[in-house]
Amino acid sequence: MEELHHHLRQLPGFLQAEIAAYVGDWSGMNYIEITDKHIQAVNHLINSKRAPLQPINIEYAHTLWGDQRSTKEDMEMSAHLRTLPGDGRMDLIAEARFFMESILFLENFKRSIEDLLTRLLELGRQHAERMAQEAAQRQAEEEARARAEAEEAARRLAEEHAAQQRAIEAAFQLAQRQVEEAEHELALRNAEEARAKEAESNRAIEMTFGPEASREIDNAIKVLRGTIEIAITDFSNTISAHGAFDMSQLEAIQNMSATH
Repeated sequence: MEELHHHLRQLPGFLQAEIAAYVGDWSGMNYIEITDKHIQAVNHLINSKRAPLQPINIEYAHTLWGDQRSTKEDMEMSAHLRTLPGDGRMDLIAEARFFMESILFLENFKRSIEDLLTRLLELGRQHAERMAQEAAQRQAEEEARARAEAEEAARRLAEEHAAQQRAIEAAFQLAQRQVEEAEHELALRNAEEARAKEAESNRAIEMTFGPEASREIDNAIKVLRGTIEIAITDFSNTISAHGAFDMSQLEAIQNMSATH
């Protein structure tokens, strides 16, 4: 605003007043709007002061004053003198000179504030561009942060899923070991019970027939087992040659021999 006020102060007081009257109250307007409003006021004043000029009076004014230019103080004095009585012909020439000089002041002012407006528009464009870039950067940062958060959430979810899978596998392995241990313990217990029953049977034989008879019976059972195993082997070989039994059936027969 200081630059606009500076250019306004270069004008004679009466032109400042005329511009202010046209612009009116500029509260609520931004700097660009105020400057543009002053350009509109200047254009209006130039047109209104050029309209009454007559070519003959313009020629007389050039003849009398040539290229001599009025200062701000000269214009303010001329504005005062125009209110005084004088020769009618001279008044028309003086009025033409007054309007022509007023137009020159207004045109100089207009060039200055048009340059100001151009710079203000460029600053506004740069500001808008900078704001757009900052907004785009903020949006990109927000999107990057959202992607990072999503990736982190996915990573945590994957880790939790992997931990759950490891826990399930560990639980399954533990249960499998427990089952195997239970089966092993059961097998040991069954074997122990079988040995106990066999020992009890042997004691019963010894008590009934004596140690010597028990040994003879045991030897006879061993011989019988061997004979049965040989017979089963010969039988299985013969049958296998004809494909009559599969391996599971042969193993079952051999197991039967082992239990007798």
